[in-house]
Amino acid sequence: MLVGGKDHTEGRVEIFHDGVWGTVCDDQWDMNVANAACRQLHFSGAEEFLASGAFGEGNGKIWMDDLSCTGVETSLLHCTFPGWGINNCGHGEDVGVRCKSDKMSDLGELFDSGRDCDLNITVMVDNHTLNTICAHSLILSLNSDLRSSQPDFSSLVIQTTSDCSQHARKFVRYFYTRKVHIQLSSVICILKMVSDWGLTDFQNETANIIRLFLAEDPTFQSHSSIYELALYTGDKALLEMCIRYLAWNCEALIHSEAWKNLPLNLVKDLLPRSDLIVSHETVLLNGLEKWTAAHGKTTIPEVLLKLIRFPMIPAEHLYRLNCSQYPNGKFQGLQFNALPNTVLLNNLTREQNDYRPRIYTGSPWSFTFNYYNIYTLQSLKCPGPCGQVNYHLTSDFQTPVHYGTYFTFNYVDWKTRVNISTGECNDTCPSLPTVSLMMEEKDRDLNREPVKRIFYRNKLVIECEGRFVVHVDEFDDDIGENFVYIPSSAEHISACKSQVFSYRVVVQPQYKTD
Repeated sequence: MLVGGKDHTEGRVEIFHDGVWGTVCDDQWDMNVANAACRQLHFSGAEEFLASGAFGEGNGKIWMDDLSCTGVETSLLHCTFPGWGINNCGHGEDVGVRCKSDKMSDLGELFDSGRDCDLNITVMVDNHTLNTICAHSLILSLNSDLRSSQPDFSSLVIQTTSDCSQHARKFVRYFYTRKVHIQLSSVICILKMVSDWGLTDFQNETANIIRLFLAEDPTFQSHSSIYELALYTGDKALLEMCIRYLAWNCEALIHSEAWKNLPLNLVKDLLPRSDLIVSHETVLLNGLEKWTAAHGKTTIPEVLLKLIRFPMIPAEHLYRLNCSQYPNGKFQGLQFNALPNTVLLNNLTREQNDYRPRIYTGSPWSFTFNYYNIYTLQSLKCPGPCGQVNYHLTSDFQTPVHYGTYFTFNYVDWKTRVNISTGECNDTCPSLPTVSLMMEEKDRDLNREPVKRIFYRNKLVIECEGRFVVHVDEFDDDIGENFVYIPSSAEHISACKSQVFSYRVVVQPQYKTD
Protein backbone atom coordinates (compact mmCIF):
# COMPACT_ATOMS: atom_id res chain seq x y z
CA MET A 1 0.00 0.00 0.00
CA LEU A 2 0.98 3.66 -0.36
CA VAL A 3 1.31 5.78 2.79
CA GLY A 4 1.84 9.50 3.34
CA GLY A 5 0.83 10.79 -0.09
CA LYS A 6 -1.77 13.41 -0.93
CA ASP A 7 -4.11 10.73 -2.34
CA HIS A 8 -4.29 7.01 -3.07
CA THR A 9 -2.01 7.26 -6.13
CA GLU A 10 1.20 8.21 -4.29
CA GLY A 11 3.12 7.56 -1.11
CA ARG A 12 5.71 5.49 0.69
CA VAL A 13 5.65 1.86 -0.49
CA GLU A 14 4.78 -0.59 2.28
CA ILE A 15 4.65 -4.37 1.96
CA PHE A 16 2.62 -6.78 4.09
CA HIS A 17 4.58 -9.96 4.81
CA ASP A 18 4.35 -12.59 7.51
CA GLY A 19 1.54 -10.64 9.20
CA VAL A 20 3.60 -7.44 9.51
CA TRP A 21 3.82 -4.24 7.46
CA GLY A 22 7.28 -3.04 6.38
CA THR A 23 9.04 -0.76 3.90
CA VAL A 24 11.31 -1.10 0.82
CA CYS A 25 14.88 0.24 0.67
CA ASP A 26 15.92 2.50 -2.24
CA ASP A 27 19.04 0.56 -3.28
CA GLN A 28 18.60 -0.14 -7.05
CA TRP A 29 15.15 1.50 -6.92
CA ASP A 30 14.29 2.59 -10.47
CA MET A 31 11.35 3.02 -12.86
CA ASN A 32 11.16 -0.71 -13.65
CA VAL A 33 10.73 -1.52 -9.96
CA ALA A 34 8.30 1.37 -9.50
CA ASN A 35 6.16 0.09 -12.40
CA ALA A 36 5.96 -3.33 -10.76
CA ALA A 37 4.91 -1.74 -7.45
CA CYS A 38 2.14 0.30 -9.11
CA ARG A 39 0.85 -2.66 -11.12
CA GLN A 40 0.67 -4.72 -7.94
CA LEU A 41 -1.67 -2.02 -6.60
CA HIS A 42 -3.75 -2.29 -9.81
CA PHE A 43 -2.55 0.89 -11.49
CA SER A 44 -1.32 0.72 -15.09
CA GLY A 45 2.17 1.87 -14.13
CA ALA A 46 4.32 4.50 -12.44
CA GLU A 47 4.76 8.17 -13.25
CA GLU A 48 7.71 8.80 -10.92
CA PHE A 49 9.89 6.89 -8.47
CA LEU A 50 11.21 8.59 -5.33
CA ALA A 51 13.86 7.66 -2.77
CA SER A 52 15.39 8.79 0.54
CA GLY A 53 12.15 8.83 2.53
CA ALA A 54 10.42 11.34 0.24
CA PHE A 55 7.04 10.52 1.82
CA GLY A 56 8.38 10.27 5.35
CA GLU A 57 10.20 7.52 7.16
CA GLY A 58 8.41 4.32 8.04
CA ASN A 59 9.06 2.17 11.09
CA GLY A 60 9.50 -1.47 11.91
CA LYS A 61 10.70 -3.95 9.31
CA ILE A 62 12.47 -3.12 6.05
CA TRP A 63 11.29 -6.10 4.07
CA MET A 64 12.90 -5.64 0.63
CA ASP A 65 16.20 -4.29 -0.72
CA ASP A 66 18.22 -4.47 -3.95
CA LEU A 67 15.14 -5.23 -6.04
CA SER A 68 15.78 -6.00 -9.71
CA CYS A 69 12.90 -5.91 -12.21
CA THR A 70 12.89 -6.17 -16.02
CA GLY A 71 9.95 -3.80 -16.52
CA VAL A 72 7.21 -6.32 -17.35
CA GLU A 73 6.43 -7.61 -13.85
CA THR A 74 2.96 -7.09 -12.35
CA SER A 75 4.16 -7.42 -8.75
CA LEU A 76 7.29 -6.81 -6.69
CA LEU A 77 7.05 -10.48 -5.77
CA HIS A 78 7.96 -11.32 -9.37
CA CYS A 79 11.23 -9.36 -9.14
CA THR A 80 14.47 -10.70 -7.68
CA PHE A 81 15.81 -9.60 -4.27
CA PRO A 82 18.12 -11.12 -1.64
CA GLY A 83 15.31 -12.26 0.66
CA TRP A 84 12.72 -11.03 3.13
CA GLY A 85 14.22 -8.67 5.68
CA ILE A 86 17.76 -8.86 4.25
CA ASN A 87 19.04 -5.29 3.88
CA ASN A 88 21.71 -2.80 4.89
CA CYS A 89 19.37 0.21 5.10
CA GLY A 90 17.74 2.61 7.51
CA HIS A 91 14.27 4.11 7.18
CA GLY A 92 15.82 7.26 5.74
CA GLU A 93 16.12 5.21 2.53
CA ASP A 94 12.44 4.21 2.30
CA VAL A 95 11.15 4.37 -1.26
CA GLY A 96 8.09 6.14 -2.61
CA VAL A 97 6.21 6.21 -5.88
CA ARG A 98 3.64 8.19 -7.86
CA CYS A 99 1.39 5.87 -9.84
CA LYS A 100 -0.68 6.69 -12.91
CA SER A 101 -4.17 7.58 -11.75
CA ASP A 102 -5.97 5.15 -14.08
CA LYS A 103 -6.76 1.85 -12.38
CA MET A 104 -5.64 -1.24 -14.31
CA SER A 105 -8.68 -3.21 -13.17
CA ASP A 106 -11.45 -2.98 -10.67
CA LEU A 107 -10.71 -4.75 -7.41
CA GLY A 108 -14.22 -6.11 -7.46
CA GLU A 109 -13.37 -7.90 -10.69
CA LEU A 110 -10.27 -9.34 -9.04
CA PHE A 111 -12.38 -10.74 -6.21
CA ASP A 112 -14.94 -12.13 -8.65
CA SER A 113 -12.22 -13.78 -10.74
CA GLY A 114 -10.71 -15.70 -7.81
CA ARG A 115 -7.19 -15.15 -9.23
CA ASP A 116 -4.00 -15.07 -7.15
CA CYS A 117 -5.73 -15.70 -3.80
CA ASP A 118 -3.47 -16.38 -0.85
CA LEU A 119 -6.09 -17.24 1.76
CA ASN A 120 -9.46 -18.93 2.10
CA ILE A 121 -12.14 -17.58 4.42
CA THR A 122 -14.26 -20.33 5.95
CA VAL A 123 -18.04 -19.89 6.01
CA MET A 124 -19.55 -21.90 8.87
CA VAL A 125 -23.21 -22.65 9.61
CA ASP A 126 -24.05 -24.30 12.94
CA ASN A 127 -20.34 -25.05 13.48
CA HIS A 128 -20.11 -26.93 10.19
CA THR A 129 -18.06 -25.70 7.22
CA LEU A 130 -20.37 -24.73 4.38
CA ASN A 131 -17.78 -23.41 1.91
CA THR A 132 -14.73 -21.17 1.61
CA ILE A 133 -14.24 -17.77 -0.02
CA CYS A 134 -11.04 -17.03 -1.92
CA ALA A 135 -9.45 -13.70 -0.88
CA HIS A 136 -6.25 -11.65 -0.87
CA SER A 137 -4.60 -10.85 2.45
CA LEU A 138 -3.01 -7.67 1.09
CA ILE A 139 -6.38 -6.16 0.22
CA LEU A 140 -8.00 -7.23 3.49
CA SER A 141 -5.07 -5.74 5.40
CA LEU A 142 -5.85 -2.29 4.00
CA ASN A 143 -8.80 -2.15 6.41
CA SER A 144 -7.33 -0.87 9.68
CA ASP A 145 -10.30 -2.09 11.76
CA LEU A 146 -9.83 -5.61 10.42
CA ARG A 147 -6.08 -5.52 11.08
CA SER A 148 -6.80 -4.63 14.71
CA SER A 149 -9.63 -7.08 15.34
CA GLN A 150 -8.38 -10.05 13.27
CA PRO A 151 -4.57 -10.15 13.50
CA ASP A 152 -4.39 -13.71 12.14
CA PHE A 153 -5.83 -13.67 8.61
CA SER A 154 -5.06 -17.37 8.18
CA SER A 155 -7.94 -18.30 10.48
CA LEU A 156 -10.65 -15.90 9.27
CA VAL A 157 -14.11 -17.41 9.72
CA ILE A 158 -17.62 -16.14 9.01
CA GLN A 159 -20.00 -17.71 11.54
CA THR A 160 -23.51 -17.33 10.17
CA THR A 161 -26.89 -18.98 9.68
CA SER A 162 -28.19 -20.91 6.70
CA ASP A 163 -30.37 -17.93 5.71
CA CYS A 164 -27.44 -15.51 5.90
CA SER A 165 -24.76 -17.68 4.28
CA GLN A 166 -25.77 -16.46 0.81
CA HIS A 167 -24.58 -12.94 1.77
CA ALA A 168 -21.07 -13.95 2.92
CA ARG A 169 -19.43 -13.29 -0.48
CA LYS A 170 -21.10 -9.89 -0.68
CA PHE A 171 -19.62 -9.07 2.74
CA VAL A 172 -16.06 -10.09 1.77
CA ARG A 173 -16.36 -8.23 -1.54
CA TYR A 174 -16.87 -5.03 0.49
CA PHE A 175 -13.16 -5.04 1.40
CA TYR A 176 -12.32 -4.79 -2.31
CA THR A 177 -14.81 -2.17 -3.46
CA ARG A 178 -15.65 -0.34 -0.20
CA LYS A 179 -19.25 -0.65 -1.34
CA VAL A 180 -21.97 -3.13 -0.49
CA HIS A 181 -25.51 -3.27 -1.80
CA ILE A 182 -27.76 -3.85 1.20
CA GLN A 183 -31.42 -4.81 0.99
CA LEU A 184 -34.02 -5.57 3.63
CA SER A 185 -33.37 -9.28 3.12
CA SER A 186 -29.62 -8.92 3.76
CA VAL A 187 -29.20 -5.99 6.15
CA ILE A 188 -29.31 -7.96 9.43
CA CYS A 189 -27.02 -10.68 8.06
CA ILE A 190 -24.35 -8.27 6.84
CA LEU A 191 -24.45 -6.08 9.95
CA LYS A 192 -23.95 -9.12 12.17
CA MET A 193 -20.89 -10.10 10.10
CA VAL A 194 -19.63 -6.52 10.45
CA SER A 195 -19.99 -6.79 14.23
CA ASP A 196 -18.32 -10.21 14.41
CA TRP A 197 -15.31 -8.93 12.47
CA GLY A 198 -15.03 -5.74 14.51
CA LEU A 199 -15.38 -3.23 11.66
CA THR A 200 -15.83 -0.20 13.89
CA ASP A 201 -16.24 2.45 11.18
CA PHE A 202 -18.95 0.37 9.50
CA GLN A 203 -20.62 -0.36 12.85
CA ASN A 204 -20.83 3.36 13.59
CA GLU A 205 -23.19 3.67 10.62
CA THR A 206 -25.47 0.82 11.74
CA ALA A 207 -28.28 3.04 13.07
CA ASN A 208 -28.24 5.16 9.90
CA ILE A 209 -28.40 2.03 7.75
CA ILE A 210 -31.24 0.46 9.73
CA ARG A 211 -33.14 3.76 9.61
CA LEU A 212 -33.48 3.29 5.84
CA PHE A 213 -35.21 -0.06 6.32
CA LEU A 214 -37.45 0.37 9.39
CA ALA A 215 -40.52 1.23 7.32
CA GLU A 216 -39.67 -1.13 4.45
CA ASP A 217 -41.37 -4.02 6.26
CA PRO A 218 -45.03 -3.19 7.00
CA THR A 219 -45.47 -6.75 8.33
CA PHE A 220 -42.95 -6.05 11.16
CA GLN A 221 -41.40 -9.49 10.60
CA SER A 222 -37.85 -8.08 10.53
CA HIS A 223 -38.07 -5.82 13.59
CA SER A 224 -37.49 -8.60 16.11
CA SER A 225 -34.25 -9.36 14.26
CA ILE A 226 -33.22 -5.70 14.47
CA TYR A 227 -33.94 -5.79 18.21
CA GLU A 228 -31.88 -8.97 18.63
CA LEU A 229 -29.03 -7.44 16.59
CA ALA A 230 -28.98 -4.39 18.88
CA LEU A 231 -28.78 -6.65 21.95
CA TYR A 232 -26.11 -8.85 20.33
CA THR A 233 -23.88 -5.90 19.42
CA GLY A 234 -24.61 -3.85 22.55
CA ASP A 235 -25.63 -0.92 20.34
CA LYS A 236 -27.77 1.23 22.66
CA ALA A 237 -28.59 3.79 19.97
CA LEU A 238 -29.88 1.08 17.65
CA LEU A 239 -31.88 -0.52 20.48
CA GLU A 240 -33.57 2.77 21.35
CA MET A 241 -34.32 3.52 17.70
CA CYS A 242 -35.90 0.10 17.17
CA ILE A 243 -38.09 0.24 20.29
CA ARG A 244 -39.09 3.86 19.64
CA TYR A 245 -40.18 3.06 16.09
CA LEU A 246 -42.29 0.16 17.37
CA ALA A 247 -43.74 2.38 20.12
CA TRP A 248 -44.71 5.08 17.63
CA ASN A 249 -46.28 2.49 15.31
CA CYS A 250 -47.60 0.25 18.06
CA GLU A 251 -51.18 -0.12 16.88
CA ALA A 252 -50.11 -1.36 13.45
CA LEU A 253 -47.65 -3.71 15.17
CA ILE A 254 -50.38 -5.19 17.39
CA HIS A 255 -52.63 -5.80 14.38
CA SER A 256 -49.83 -7.61 12.52
CA GLU A 257 -49.09 -11.34 12.64
CA ALA A 258 -45.58 -10.53 13.85
CA TRP A 259 -46.99 -9.28 17.17
CA LYS A 260 -47.88 -12.82 18.24
CA ASN A 261 -44.26 -13.92 17.86
CA LEU A 262 -42.51 -11.02 19.59
CA PRO A 263 -40.11 -12.19 22.32
CA LEU A 264 -41.16 -11.50 25.90
CA ASN A 265 -38.24 -9.14 26.49
CA LEU A 266 -39.22 -6.93 23.56
CA VAL A 267 -42.81 -6.66 24.82
CA LYS A 268 -41.44 -5.84 28.29
CA ASP A 269 -39.23 -3.10 26.82
CA LEU A 270 -42.11 -1.66 24.81
CA LEU A 271 -44.98 -1.43 27.30
CA PRO A 272 -43.44 0.86 29.96
CA ARG A 273 -43.06 3.67 27.43
CA SER A 274 -45.25 6.76 27.53
CA ASP A 275 -44.55 7.55 23.87
CA LEU A 276 -46.59 4.54 22.71
CA ILE A 277 -49.09 5.73 20.11
CA VAL A 278 -52.44 3.91 20.16
CA SER A 279 -56.09 4.88 19.82
CA HIS A 280 -56.63 4.13 23.50
CA GLU A 281 -55.16 1.99 26.28
CA THR A 282 -57.58 -0.85 25.56
CA VAL A 283 -55.66 -1.57 22.35
CA LEU A 284 -52.67 -2.60 24.48
CA LEU A 285 -54.72 -4.80 26.80
CA ASN A 286 -56.38 -6.54 23.84
CA GLY A 287 -52.96 -6.90 22.24
CA LEU A 288 -51.58 -8.63 25.33
CA GLU A 289 -54.53 -11.02 25.34
CA LYS A 290 -53.77 -11.92 21.71
CA TRP A 291 -50.04 -12.29 22.44
CA THR A 292 -50.77 -14.49 25.47
CA ALA A 293 -53.13 -16.77 23.54
CA ALA A 294 -50.54 -17.16 20.76
CA HIS A 295 -48.07 -18.42 23.39
CA GLY A 296 -50.52 -21.05 24.61
CA LYS A 297 -51.47 -19.35 27.88
CA THR A 298 -54.84 -18.34 29.29
CA THR A 299 -53.78 -15.44 31.51
CA ILE A 300 -51.51 -12.51 30.78
CA PRO A 301 -48.18 -12.84 32.63
CA GLU A 302 -48.18 -10.58 35.68
CA VAL A 303 -44.90 -8.97 34.56
CA LEU A 304 -46.78 -7.64 31.50
CA LEU A 305 -50.21 -7.02 33.02
CA LYS A 306 -48.79 -4.59 35.57
CA LEU A 307 -47.60 -2.42 32.66
CA ILE A 308 -51.17 -1.74 31.50
CA ARG A 309 -52.41 1.67 32.69
CA PHE A 310 -55.96 0.77 33.71
CA PRO A 311 -56.88 4.33 34.78
CA MET A 312 -56.28 5.40 31.16
CA ILE A 313 -58.77 2.87 29.75
CA PRO A 314 -62.00 4.65 28.66
CA ALA A 315 -64.87 4.15 31.11
CA GLU A 316 -67.10 2.37 28.59
CA HIS A 317 -64.30 -0.15 27.96
CA LEU A 318 -63.70 -0.62 31.68
CA TYR A 319 -67.37 -1.43 32.16
CA ARG A 320 -67.06 -4.37 29.76
CA LEU A 321 -63.89 -5.80 31.35
CA ASN A 322 -64.10 -9.17 33.07
CA CYS A 323 -64.08 -8.47 36.82
CA SER A 324 -62.67 -11.88 37.71
CA GLN A 325 -59.78 -11.48 35.28
CA TYR A 326 -58.77 -7.89 36.06
CA PRO A 327 -60.39 -7.03 39.43
CA ASN A 328 -57.73 -4.63 40.72
CA GLY A 329 -57.19 -2.91 37.39
CA LYS A 330 -60.90 -2.43 36.77
CA PHE A 331 -61.42 -0.97 40.25
CA GLN A 332 -58.47 1.38 39.83
CA GLY A 333 -59.74 2.54 36.45
CA LEU A 334 -63.34 3.13 37.57
CA GLN A 335 -62.11 5.00 40.64
CA PHE A 336 -60.00 7.28 38.44
CA ASN A 337 -62.93 8.02 36.15
CA ALA A 338 -65.46 8.68 38.92
CA LEU A 339 -63.49 10.79 41.39
CA PRO A 340 -61.92 14.26 41.11
CA ASN A 341 -58.15 14.49 41.13
CA THR A 342 -58.17 16.23 44.50
CA VAL A 343 -59.46 13.01 46.07
CA LEU A 344 -57.01 10.85 44.09
CA LEU A 345 -53.96 12.99 44.88
CA ASN A 346 -52.26 10.38 47.09
CA ASN A 347 -52.70 7.70 44.44
CA LEU A 348 -51.51 10.04 41.70
CA THR A 349 -48.35 10.80 43.65
CA ARG A 350 -47.66 7.22 44.71
CA GLU A 351 -48.38 5.50 41.37
CA GLN A 352 -47.52 8.22 38.88
CA ASN A 353 -46.83 5.92 35.94
CA ASP A 354 -50.28 4.29 36.10
CA TYR A 355 -51.89 7.70 35.70
CA ARG A 356 -49.55 9.04 33.03
CA PRO A 357 -51.18 9.00 29.57
CA ARG A 358 -49.58 7.63 26.47
CA ILE A 359 -50.23 9.30 23.10
CA TYR A 360 -53.89 8.44 22.51
CA THR A 361 -55.11 9.27 19.01
CA GLY A 362 -58.71 8.07 19.35
CA SER A 363 -61.64 10.47 19.08
CA PRO A 364 -61.95 13.19 20.27
CA TRP A 365 -58.32 13.59 21.37
CA SER A 366 -56.67 14.23 18.02
CA PHE A 367 -57.11 15.99 14.72
CA THR A 368 -55.28 15.08 11.50
CA PHE A 369 -54.29 17.23 8.56
CA ASN A 370 -54.47 14.64 5.80
CA TYR A 371 -51.33 14.11 3.73
CA TYR A 372 -53.29 14.58 0.48
CA ASN A 373 -54.47 18.03 1.53
CA ILE A 374 -50.97 18.97 2.69
CA TYR A 375 -49.47 17.78 -0.59
CA THR A 376 -52.05 19.74 -2.60
CA LEU A 377 -51.36 22.89 -0.60
CA GLN A 378 -47.60 22.57 -1.02
CA SER A 379 -48.02 22.03 -4.76
CA LEU A 380 -49.72 25.40 -5.27
CA LYS A 381 -47.60 27.86 -7.19
CA CYS A 382 -46.96 31.24 -5.61
CA PRO A 383 -48.16 33.86 -8.17
CA GLY A 384 -46.01 36.65 -6.75
CA PRO A 385 -43.65 37.23 -3.84
CA CYS A 386 -44.53 34.42 -1.47
CA GLY A 387 -44.63 36.76 1.49
CA GLN A 388 -47.77 38.31 -0.02
CA VAL A 389 -49.66 35.03 -0.21
CA ASN A 390 -50.54 32.91 2.82
CA TYR A 391 -51.02 29.20 2.37
CA HIS A 392 -52.42 27.40 5.38
CA LEU A 393 -54.98 24.89 6.61
CA THR A 394 -56.95 25.64 9.76
CA SER A 395 -59.34 23.59 11.85
CA ASP A 396 -61.21 23.89 15.13
CA PHE A 397 -61.97 20.91 17.33
CA GLN A 398 -63.19 20.27 20.86
CA THR A 399 -62.12 17.87 23.61
CA PRO A 400 -63.18 17.24 27.19
CA VAL A 401 -60.95 18.85 29.79
CA HIS A 402 -59.59 15.44 30.80
CA TYR A 403 -59.96 11.72 30.08
CA GLY A 404 -61.92 11.01 33.28
CA THR A 405 -65.72 10.83 33.06
CA TYR A 406 -65.81 13.20 36.03
CA PHE A 407 -65.06 15.93 33.45
CA THR A 408 -67.32 14.63 30.67
CA PHE A 409 -69.30 17.86 30.37
CA ASN A 410 -66.36 20.26 30.66
CA TYR A 411 -64.88 21.15 27.28
CA VAL A 412 -61.93 22.94 25.74
CA ASP A 413 -61.97 24.43 22.22
CA TRP A 414 -58.76 24.18 20.20
CA LYS A 415 -57.55 25.81 16.99
CA THR A 416 -54.83 24.15 14.95
CA ARG A 417 -53.17 25.31 11.76
CA VAL A 418 -50.57 24.15 9.24
CA ASN A 419 -48.54 27.06 7.90
CA ILE A 420 -46.93 26.73 4.49
CA SER A 421 -45.82 30.36 4.02
CA THR A 422 -43.93 32.63 6.39
CA GLY A 423 -46.71 35.18 6.41
CA GLU A 424 -48.76 32.99 8.70
CA CYS A 425 -46.17 33.02 11.47
CA ASN A 426 -45.15 36.65 11.19
CA ASP A 427 -41.84 35.91 9.47
CA THR A 428 -40.51 34.17 12.59
CA CYS A 429 -40.49 30.61 11.25
CA PRO A 430 -36.98 29.20 10.91
CA SER A 431 -38.33 26.48 8.63
CA LEU A 432 -41.54 25.50 6.89
CA PRO A 433 -44.03 24.03 7.19
CA THR A 434 -45.03 24.62 10.81
CA VAL A 435 -47.99 23.36 12.81
CA SER A 436 -49.55 25.47 15.54
CA LEU A 437 -52.05 24.68 18.30
CA MET A 438 -53.90 27.11 20.53
CA MET A 439 -56.46 26.73 23.29
CA GLU A 440 -59.25 29.04 22.16
CA GLU A 441 -61.88 28.84 24.84
CA LYS A 442 -62.33 27.11 28.17
CA ASP A 443 -65.56 26.08 29.78
CA ARG A 444 -66.64 28.64 32.37
CA ASP A 445 -66.43 25.98 35.09
CA LEU A 446 -62.73 25.42 34.46
CA ASN A 447 -61.64 27.70 37.28
CA ARG A 448 -62.78 25.31 40.00
CA GLU A 449 -60.09 23.50 41.96
CA PRO A 450 -60.09 20.02 40.29
CA VAL A 451 -59.72 21.58 36.85
CA LYS A 452 -56.97 23.94 37.93
CA ARG A 453 -54.79 20.90 38.56
CA ILE A 454 -54.96 19.87 34.88
CA PHE A 455 -52.24 20.81 32.40
CA TYR A 456 -51.49 19.74 28.82
CA ARG A 457 -48.51 18.19 27.07
CA ASN A 458 -49.89 18.19 23.56
CA LYS A 459 -48.09 16.33 20.80
CA LEU A 460 -47.56 16.56 17.07
CA VAL A 461 -47.35 13.20 15.30
CA ILE A 462 -45.86 13.22 11.79
CA GLU A 463 -46.79 10.31 9.54
CA CYS A 464 -45.42 9.37 6.12
CA GLU A 465 -48.42 9.32 3.77
CA GLY A 466 -50.55 8.57 6.83
CA ARG A 467 -49.04 5.04 6.92
CA PHE A 468 -46.31 5.08 9.57
CA VAL A 469 -45.02 7.54 12.16
CA VAL A 470 -41.62 9.10 11.49
CA HIS A 471 -41.46 11.82 14.16
CA VAL A 472 -43.15 12.99 17.36
CA ASP A 473 -42.76 16.46 18.82
CA GLU A 474 -44.28 18.37 21.73
CA PHE A 475 -45.93 21.77 21.83
CA ASP A 476 -44.18 23.95 24.38
CA ASP A 477 -47.18 25.19 26.35
CA ASP A 478 -50.96 25.10 26.51
CA ILE A 479 -51.24 28.89 26.79
CA GLY A 480 -51.29 30.97 23.61
CA GLU A 481 -50.40 29.78 20.11
CA ASN A 482 -47.54 27.29 20.01
CA PHE A 483 -45.58 26.39 16.91
CA VAL A 484 -43.78 23.16 16.10
CA TYR A 485 -41.32 23.46 13.24
CA ILE A 486 -41.31 20.37 11.06
CA PRO A 487 -37.80 18.88 11.27
CA SER A 488 -35.73 17.84 8.28
CA SER A 489 -35.88 14.26 7.05
CA ALA A 490 -32.50 13.58 8.68
CA GLU A 491 -34.18 13.90 12.09
CA HIS A 492 -36.96 11.43 11.27
CA ILE A 493 -36.69 7.99 12.82
CA SER A 494 -37.32 6.35 9.45
CA ALA A 495 -36.99 7.39 5.84
CA CYS A 496 -40.10 8.58 3.98
CA LYS A 497 -39.27 8.21 0.29
CA SER A 498 -42.24 10.21 -0.99
CA GLN A 499 -41.62 13.10 1.44
CA VAL A 500 -45.42 13.43 1.74
CA PHE A 501 -46.59 13.78 5.33
CA SER A 502 -49.74 14.06 7.38
CA TYR A 503 -49.76 15.98 10.66
CA ARG A 504 -51.76 14.75 13.64
CA VAL A 505 -52.29 17.04 16.62
CA VAL A 506 -52.89 15.12 19.86
CA VAL A 507 -54.28 16.71 23.04
CA GLN A 508 -52.76 15.12 26.14
CA PRO A 509 -54.20 16.27 29.49
CA GLN A 510 -52.41 15.34 32.70
CA TYR A 511 -52.85 15.93 36.42
CA LYS A 512 -50.46 18.00 38.48
CA THR A 513 -49.25 16.08 41.51
CA ASP A 514 -47.36 18.84 43.34
